[in-house]
Amino acid sequence: MRLGSTDTWVRGFGSLVVCGALSSFGGLTGCGSDSGSDDGSGASGGSGGNGASGGNGASGGNGASGGSGGVGGVGGTAGAGASGGTAGAGASGGAAGTGASGGSAGVGASGGNGGSGAVTSNECFEDIQDGIVVWDYDVQGISTGPHCSGTDHQDIQGIERIVYLGDSIMNGTPPTPANDFVRSRLDRRLKELFPGAASQSCARNGERNADLMASQIPNCFPENVRSARTLTLIISGGNDIAALARDKPELAQATAAANGYVNQLRSAVEWLKDSSRFPAGNDVVFANVYEYTDTSADLSSCPLANLVGLSGTWLNGAAVLTGMNEGYAKIAADTGADMVFMMETFCGHGYRAGRTDLQCYRGPGAENWFDISCIHPTPTGHNEIFKLFMNVIEN
Repeated sequence: MRLGSTDTWVRGFGSLVVCGALSSFGGLTGCGSDSGSDDGSGASGGSGGNGASGGNGASGGNGASGGSGGVGGVGGTAGAGASGGTAGAGASGGAAGTGASGGSAGVGASGGNGGSGAVTSNECFEDIQDGIVVWDYDVQGISTGPHCSGTDHQDIQGIERIVYLGDSIMNGTPPTPANDFVRSRLDRRLKELFPGAASQSCARNGERNADLMASQIPNCFPENVRSARTLTLIISGGNDIAALARDKPELAQATAAANGYVNQLRSAVEWLKDSSRFPAGNDVVFANVYEYTDTSADLSSCPLANLVGLSGTWLNGAAVLTGMNEGYAKIAADTGADMVFMMETFCGHGYRAGRTDLQCYRGPGAENWFDISCIHPTPTGHNEIFKLFMNVIEN
């Protein structure tokens, strides 16, 4: 299935339904390494084998899951540490290995070159991509951070002004205490990180992607404040998808609507990243859209779902949500903004977290991060979103 400029693949019937910011619930509106072992030492002239012991190269090259790349001998090439392993060190001119999946890059000795810590989003989430719902952000052209919290496109520093946009997930709702809202947590930490920075929020409960350009950006970005180095944080799109989840339209109709929502976010991010408007720069970080059913498609899994207009199942939701989130990833790749992986992080922490047959099953006792409204995060959920944003901002 094609959604805008993104590709979506769903094996069998899609069973992922969505959640974002919703309205009408009791006055609430909104959405809803370990270190590797030591490097081995290689004999003169060889290279670290791919995890095997051998002549002219010690064991541990391309070491898997915590192993360490071997040390290249004189003139040799050290092995690469995968999945958290530590790449070997190139000796006497040898080239250091590459640390994959968050591994530590090797150190080139006597002229060797240090490796890189590259990781892909597919590697980050391979443990939850083994079911009927699949997605691929890597083909959209993103660069994923080694923290697996989101992309790594911007060098965020020297911030003078912080702006919050979006819906009630960003704005915050009871019963979570105001000090625990993700926006409150972010504001405290960011003002420690960037002393003297001012902040403003234009996030509003129940608002949708169209509201970003229609009201939120005009209200928060008058021309007289655009000279400051700015950081803009956005959580938006949940109300758009939630409207579809309530109506459960046919796939073609839902896809066309979701394509429009993606384009609305693209227009906002492109405006915010325009250097002619923000000569000192505007770093933009936005979240993708999560859902509360843990890929079960069971909208009624939350006991109070009917109070926000959700019920039954929406099998087309998988294609719609994954397509929309892939569209978000494409925006990040095209504009140089960053996207945090909120959907992937919350999958397995919803109202069907205990179902062992679902691809997002995290194990016994996985905590539900959605509150009684079904769609807003608990204090723990707010903290998890806070950590996602800060990992992307600080790293």
